[in-house]
Amino acid sequence: MNTVAIEELRKIPYLQTDSLGDRIINLMPLWDGERWHQWIAGPEGLNELALVDAVEADYVGRMPANESDLLIPFVEFMWQRASFPEICPLIRGICEDFHNMGTSIAKLRLFFRLRDSLGAVGMARFAATELEYIVILGRTVFDLLQEAVANIWRGRVQLSNPELEKRRRGRKLPDAFSKMVLGDNQTLRTAEQMEQRFGVPLQVAAEYAKHAPFFSSLRSIRDDIIHGGSRLGIVFATEKGFCVHPGEKPFSLFTGWNSNHRYSEDLVSVLPWVASVVVQTIQSCNALILALASVILFPPEIAPGLHVFVRGPSTRALADVLRVHEGGSPWWDRESDTETAQQDVAADAQAPG
Repeated sequence: MNTVAIEELRKIPYLQTDSLGDRIINLMPLWDGERWHQWIAGPEGLNELALVDAVEADYVGRMPANESDLLIPFVEFMWQRASFPEICPLIRGICEDFHNMGTSIAKLRLFFRLRDSLGAVGMARFAATELEYIVILGRTVFDLLQEAVANIWRGRVQLSNPELEKRRRGRKLPDAFSKMVLGDNQTLRTAEQMEQRFGVPLQVAAEYAKHAPFFSSLRSIRDDIIHGGSRLGIVFATEKGFCVHPGEKPFSLFTGWNSNHRYSEDLVSVLPWVASVVVQTIQSCNALILALASVILFPPEIAPGLHVFVRGPSTRALADVLRVHEGGSPWWDRESDTETAQQDVAADAQAPG
């Protein structure tokens, strides 16, 4: 990790350094609406690079450089207001898992494009492996999230009410999400039970309780895969995309199936389920950190007036499943697959430089 003098950091126009404290600055690229700017630390201070494009990065700007670049409230808040030294590795870990989720979704699309050479059986096996990995990633994100929240609550909070502060100090938050939301008999704790046991404000406990059922189902699926040796059920390769049986676990736990998702009487597209896993994982991160910010005072933004966007080879795939989650088509027929490939080529052609 490079240390840069505060005088050097003041050269970067988007940074607000007066209230930086001990936070670590992620020297993200700046998109000004027309071109990229990037600063790196050198032996004699900061140097600005003539950046042609950013392939994979979190970057700041007033607007996204590409329509597939994502604004994820958790990522924005953490880099803007919570980049404490002990938290930064956890932020990077969660961001990496988000990118890996997108990569697995992009690989599903790739396997579909290669269906003629892979064959139905090979294609389905590859797809099942990626579905399992998406579940494992989602489960991992929850523990990284909980470790971040626990560290902030333990080391970055001091309540003004002496009685509440004493209570906070006497009730350490667990680093594992499961230990936060599950009781000794593995039943879900209520918000009131979490407030009483751990001393967290009810607003924060309520968000834990809201997202705990999804976490519990994800944990159960992951444990069956890792420890039980079970599979996610049979994946069927069709000419319109990958399908599963909606009555088979874990897909039967998903309640969002509708007539547009049906391939046949017995099969549905797997993408609505994938979208639900990915979106709910990201939404849980957003909700918990914003609930925490509603009850404690975080430092001001490092780059005020700017958003933090996420881009990379995987973000288009994440944007695609977000559209599925919002009611878009879950099918990859020949026509839509060709259209997506053309969009990818067009986006590359429009990239700066």
